[in-house]
Amino acid sequence: MSSPSQQPAPRSEVPEQIRKLLDGSLDAAVVLDANRRPLYWNAAYQQYSGLRPRQLEQAADEGRCCFHVFPIEVCETLCLGRRALTTGRPVRMDEIRARRGDGEEIVLIVTATPIENHMVIETYRDVTADARIQRKYKVLLERERTAKDLLEAKVQERTQQLERANDELKRTQAQLIHQEKMSSLGRLVAGIAHELNNPINFVYGNVEFLGRYFQDLIDLVDLLEQAPIESDLRAKIEKKKREIEYEFLRADSDKLLKSIRAGAERTAAIVRDLKAFSRVGSGQLVETDLAEGIDTTLNLIAPLLKNRIHVHRRYSPDAPRVYCHAGHINQVFMNVLTNAAQAVRGEGRIDIVIEKGGAGWARVKVTDSGPGIAAEIRPHIFDPFFTTKDVGEGTGLGLTISEGIVRNHGGRIFVDEKGPGATFVIELPVRPPTRPPKTEVTEA
Repeated sequence: MSSPSQQPAPRSEVPEQIRKLLDGSLDAAVVLDANRRPLYWNAAYQQYSGLRPRQLEQAADEGRCCFHVFPIEVCETLCLGRRALTTGRPVRMDEIRARRGDGEEIVLIVTATPIENHMVIETYRDVTADARIQRKYKVLLERERTAKDLLEAKVQERTQQLERANDELKRTQAQLIHQEKMSSLGRLVAGIAHELNNPINFVYGNVEFLGRYFQDLIDLVDLLEQAPIESDLRAKIEKKKREIEYEFLRADSDKLLKSIRAGAERTAAIVRDLKAFSRVGSGQLVETDLAEGIDTTLNLIAPLLKNRIHVHRRYSPDAPRVYCHAGHINQVFMNVLTNAAQAVRGEGRIDIVIEKGGAGWARVKVTDSGPGIAAEIRPHIFDPFFTTKDVGEGTGLGLTISEGIVRNHGGRIFVDEKGPGATFVIELPVRPPTRPPKTEVTEA
């Protein structure tokens, strides 16, 4: 920019045609020389400057720069007219803020167009009203976008709630269906166990008498052998003894009776375990020894272990007894221990720990030596119908039902990710919430 002491170029240099063009323009317009001094302007520009005609002419005669006549924000750092003269092409900038001579702040579109003799025409279009409308439109658009985002968030939240409710409904339906089936099976098992008690007791109770009777017969035979008998009759007796292998029967009778007694005791123990496992109870919480439930369950799944899996038990003496529905907790043990046994391929081991889990809590940990649970499926193991077993080997409800039983008792069941194999941890409060359990099913 030139200093005020420099003389401006004569206004007569502005072509007549340019003057007429500016006078007919509704936009404010001014012709500037290379030093940014006004040479010619129209009425709109004079109005923007806020100067009277004589004052504006005096400012131009004194060689003041256009910025001192009509200050525009951008002109402090960027001169559009000079850029137009340098590039030889028109330059335009939108949304330029300025303040008119009457003090009102306005928004302009400023253009600078180079013409002959190193002059430039700058025009100023007032778009204040449009800018206000645009700002209002942006505000409304932002409000609409915010409202839309809030609505989408609410819809998404509601959708997630519905999906969770639907999943819970599916889980509940599956549990109810399975509950009805397994409840009927539990009653059937309990009934069969009860009916088996009588013949088992009959066999077990009569083994002792049978042993006595057999011994009496042997004593009688020994007594007869001491009596005088005719040689022909004794020969027949000796022949019969050889035919029936009397000496073998006499020696084996004691072993036979012991085997019958052991079989009856084993059958009675199985019946007791079945009754203990399948008992439904009165709905009241009963103080229960978790170790007893574990041992009962291990007896029932003994065929699954098949002498290939070694079970290591560590029952802490300070592990508390818990108030629970023993039959339901036994179902949890059955599901977890069966899964552990099936996870071990070939020979392996299962470690069972019962310990105190904190003030008022008991903890059961079951660890198998199997391959463990892959990280990608670990979050889904408690989902309904999720299973890694082959078709026909499982319904995918065992752990789901177990999780429901433990949760209804106020506890939790989860997988400990530490170490090889899989470790299921069951934590139960000594005194759970007194509400009736919702699940009564068994699933391996």
